[in-house]
Formats: sequence, structure tokens, C-alpha cells
Amino acid sequence: MERGGDDELSAWLDYDGDDGPSLPEGSSVDPEQPSVEEGSGDPEEPTQKNTHGRSKRNDITKMVSEGKKMEIEYNHYRQHWGTGGTAKVTRIGAWVRTNIPLRYITWPKVSQDLKNQLWEHIKVAFDVPNTDKRMTIAKGGDRWKDWKSTLTEGIFTFKDVAPNLLEKLPKLYEKIINLQEWREFVDSRLSPEFGVKRKRAQKSRACNLYPHRTGRGGVRMIQEQMEKEKSLNGL
Repeated sequence: MERGGDDELSAWLDYDGDDGPSLPEGSSVDPEQPSVEEGSGDPEEPTQKNTHGRSKRNDITKMVSEGKKMEIEYNHYRQHWGTGGTAKVTRIGAWVRTNIPLRYITWPKVSQDLKNQLWEHIKVAFDVPNTDKRMTIAKGGDRWKDWKSTLTEGIFTFKDVAPNLLEKLPKLYEKIINLQEWREFVDSRLSPEFGVKRKRAQKSRACNLYPHRTGRGGVRMIQEQMEKEKSLNGL
């Protein structure tokens, strides 16, 4: 049996009832993740309760309601960092999970209108220059892809040992995913075509010993900045 390697997967499968999966031994719960309590049933299958869901950063919502914006700091790679940067990434992640349908195969297939909506959403809460739009949209793609990867990990974890769990919406996301959309996503992940793609990606990752840390959006920004500097210096 494959098992999820972190608390997020366990929290995602936070079903009410005796069919809830047990937490990995020695796990600790992230304060931004749903809390988990052991039920009174089978000790190997504790009931998980008290889900408060993903962090929505209500402090930012309050700040926006007061007409204020959070400032963002950038490093020499033009990547946002610090408190403002963390808050921005959190807000991006919450927005894409809520507004980008799972039916899109890849981020480039997502409509430009939705990407523009993401940018407008971020501008309301953060003091960002227009040059940050490309980086923001790229980060949206990263967070959306990470979310789909989390869902996919859960599907492959329980598809053989507890396929009945996949008939239900993950409780952590039941308010933002349509049941029909979820079942179509599960079917797409269990298709032979995706199985081939997944194995190819796993093989590729196994060969990648030195993954870069700046991201595609960051690399593009750095390259563009270098070209500008060359132009200004007459090179």
C-alpha cells in the first residue's frame, strides 16, 4: 500500500465516519491544517474531526476592507519574500483552488480571463507594480499544479486499498469542488493515458539531481533583467 508522506494528505482525507484513514505514526499537525482527533472506533482507523480548512488569512481580508494594502519585498532574483511574500503566495493558492476548475489539463489551457482575475485579486490586497503580473500568474500556475498533485497523490494512495473513499469529495475541499467535477478528475487520473504520463514524469524526476529553485517565472524575469542591463550598458 502506498501512503501519503505528510499531514496534508491525511487532512485532505478528513472524512467523518469510521472509514477515515489513520495518520502516519509520529505525525504532527501543521497549525494551518485541519486538526485531527482519534475516534473511539478501530484504533487502526481513527475518526478525523474538527476540520477548519485551509488558511484564508482573514487578517488580509480585514486589511482590504479598511482600504489598506500589504507591501511586498523582493530579493535580487525579483522574487517576493518575507511576511508580505508569504501572505501573497497564501492568497494566490486560496484563489486558484477556489476559482480554477479541475477540468483544465494544464495551466496554459486556463483562460486568460481567469488569470487576469487572479492578478486583479492580488492587486486589491498587495502594493505590487504592474511588472509583477507575469510573476504572479506564474506563481498561480505553480500553486494550482501543486494542489492537483496533492489530489492526485491521494487518488493513487487509496485507489486500490480503499476505492470507496474516492467516491466522496475530500472534506477539506468539499465546498470548492463540484462532485461531478471531482469524479471526472478521478477518472482522468486513473486513465491508462495518465498512468503512462505519470510514470514518465516520475522517471524524469528521479534523474533530476539538481532542481533549480527560482522557478520558470523567476528565470524569465532574471533573463529579461540581464538583457535590459546589457542594453543600458551598450553591450
